[in-house]
Amino acid sequence: MNRLRAAVALEWQVEWRYRIPAVALGLTAVWTLVLLAVPGPLARGAGPVILTIDTATFGSFFIAALVLFERGEGALAALTVSPLRFGEYLGAKVGVLTGLSVVSAVPVALAAGVNLVAALLGVVLLAVLFLTVSFALVVRRPSLTAFLTVAPLPLAPLIAAPLAHLTGVADHLLLFLVPTTAAAAVIQGRFDPLALGYLLATTAVAIWFARGRFTHEPVGAESRARPRGTRWRPRGWLAALVGIDRRTSVRSALLLVVLAGPLLLAIALRLGYPPLAAYLQERFSVDLVPYQPILLAALLVLHVPLITGMVGALLVLDDIDDRTLLVLRVSPVTARRYLVYRMATVAAAALLMLVVVVPVSGLAPSFDLPALVLAAAQAPLITLATAAVARNKVEGLAWLKVLGLVPTGIAPAMWWLPDAAQWPLQLFPHFWTVDALWRPSPLGLLVGIILTAIVAALLTRRTLRRFDSL
Repeated sequence: MNRLRAAVALEWQVEWRYRIPAVALGLTAVWTLVLLAVPGPLARGAGPVILTIDTATFGSFFIAALVLFERGEGALAALTVSPLRFGEYLGAKVGVLTGLSVVSAVPVALAAGVNLVAALLGVVLLAVLFLTVSFALVVRRPSLTAFLTVAPLPLAPLIAAPLAHLTGVADHLLLFLVPTTAAAAVIQGRFDPLALGYLLATTAVAIWFARGRFTHEPVGAESRARPRGTRWRPRGWLAALVGIDRRTSVRSALLLVVLAGPLLLAIALRLGYPPLAAYLQERFSVDLVPYQPILLAALLVLHVPLITGMVGALLVLDDIDDRTLLVLRVSPVTARRYLVYRMATVAAAALLMLVVVVPVSGLAPSFDLPALVLAAAQAPLITLATAAVARNKVEGLAWLKVLGLVPTGIAPAMWWLPDAAQWPLQLFPHFWTVDALWRPSPLGLLVGIILTAIVAALLTRRTLRRFDSL
């Protein structure tokens, strides 16, 4: 018990140092304010969805980043000769991160008007399973990007099934074959002993699986993915950077995952939006049609650049950890060219995906290319802002969570706040992206371009100074 208490205390100190509790507090505040601002019936429908896909899964990527950081610092190697047992080590991590999810769930559940006890029980069940699965997946992964290439395979069904159940897009007993659906039903206030037993058994299997992977390879003997050896030949700096990314299989796989995610979301919106609108109208008397512009802005136009910017940030942090950036600084590539390349690739990827997914979703009444170009220009800002301040991947994930609050919340805020109260939002480039989407005007588009350029220039200067200090 003393070992477990000490492990929990140390885990809390580490997470506090990297401001993970502060990030949880910020996300909780945003979701609570959003639920308080929307109509009551809509809040009651959205509350269980938020608790399931955001609050309960909050720590899934953080536990992966923490394990990788401890491996890099040699803490996992020291663990093999310490008296701390595996169950205590995993329990400390899962316990602290689950506690953050539970604390975050309280105001969200109250704002949504759902049963508090049922919501907290469901969040605990979901959080423990998601954290354990993420731990098992990351143990033998060499990097965070490698983890992100495999994580969607088991995690996506664990999220998609309860999401389909909660939104009414699909309502079939087969959904309960995915164990997380039972926990989502608990959040709604519905208890099925058989389904809950299945969920607990699945969690026990996940813990056993995590223990086996950790015990057989505790330190992570897998080497980092490296470009396959090729004979060196003279070429330009741009071709060299493209070649590095192309030959690094982990990055190629991550790119495929990133490209597939928004496209699958757009297809899901195309197929699932009509039954979802009918379900909300029938059960909660909520007409979803007036809120279609919010869904378009928040789920696609602002979300796609956020995702590509996050990937760019993780690649930069990978290059810092691998010492690749130190080599590039003294090569003909230079840090400035490297940064320009990263900014250009994430912006181009964001624009390419937006041009495809917005028409596929069926939410856009017309194709507004200038607004999509301005939206794509926000992706490098996410990469730059993270690279400018994050010292490692744990801090990077925490900062990315914070940065995600702006594109997540700005569209609902612009929709429900009166015009007189929106002036603080105009300081963010994302405001002008949504403005160009909802109220197209040359002046608004010009302001958005100028503001984006100013923010990018300031962040670039800060990031280059940080690169010079490495």
